[in-house]
Amino acid sequence: MSRLAEIQEKLLETNQAIAKLEEAIARDPKSFSLFAMMNSLNKRYLDLEVSFENEVDNLGIDVCSYRVFGENNQPSIKGLSAVLTDFQSLVTTVYDAVKSAIPKIRSRVSNEIYAETEFRFGYTFPGSVGVVLTIPNERRLVGESYLDESLNAISNMSKVQQPSEVLEYAKKLGPAAVRAMYKWAYDHAESGLGVDIQWRRQQIIRSRLFTQKPEFEKLHHTISVTSEEQVTEDKSYITLVGADIARQSFHIRLTDGNEIRGKLEVPLSDKQTIELPKRYLATIIKTQKISYSTEEEITSYRLVNLEPQE
Repeated sequence: MSRLAEIQEKLLETNQAIAKLEEAIARDPKSFSLFAMMNSLNKRYLDLEVSFENEVDNLGIDVCSYRVFGENNQPSIKGLSAVLTDFQSLVTTVYDAVKSAIPKIRSRVSNEIYAETEFRFGYTFPGSVGVVLTIPNERRLVGESYLDESLNAISNMSKVQQPSEVLEYAKKLGPAAVRAMYKWAYDHAESGLGVDIQWRRQQIIRSRLFTQKPEFEKLHHTISVTSEEQVTEDKSYITLVGADIARQSFHIRLTDGNEIRGKLEVPLSDKQTIELPKRYLATIIKTQKISYSTEEEITSYRLVNLEPQE
């Protein structure tokens, strides 16, 4: 058994002993001997925590404590597992964008990125709901690592108040990172859980994120009402194969064989008529609307001008 595994086992054993002793104290709250035993166990636990953090630091690993809290002191397994899974996805997605310096449209990442951001179980807290996780982190003499930068970005993004701020992060990190933040915030709010996250190295708290349920509710609402539109105008040769004047709709075939449908906005008059099927030089306005709270991307087309081609 490795030194780290040995410390982890002792932490879990001490945690269990503390839980049993708490039950005994609840039955006999005036027992001085029980309180003396509790003090001894707490000291042992703190010493083991120091040993654990020293050992992982020697291995180039940081510690992340993830403690949840709420009105219900016993959160559901479904809720707890959801927020932890969401947090893993959030860290991985943001890290990928930070390391590559490319905003991510989709949350697909390489096996290398997964390996660099995979959390491992350390141990659980005594007397509260949460876990201590470990994650590898590059040690640099100067400047921050990619993981450090990612954690700072997550902390700052979790504090956004306005849709304009969401758009800034979408441009910097990509829609995938914003969607990951939305899902994490939504599941925390849905489960009624706040969180206290501490990133530690050698007992030093390097950064902390403390967020309560109302803040998660505001965060996911702000992201949910944020979207971005990209509008482009293009002229290309097409074949008009269908049109409905009453419904103001069109159906065209592009030169590459693809077909699109949309809203017909060509001004018709005695001098401007349309025939079909017929070849035209068409002016088409394409609108892409991206919702940052979902994977949904809506594309629509408007046909605004037609020039007949012989």
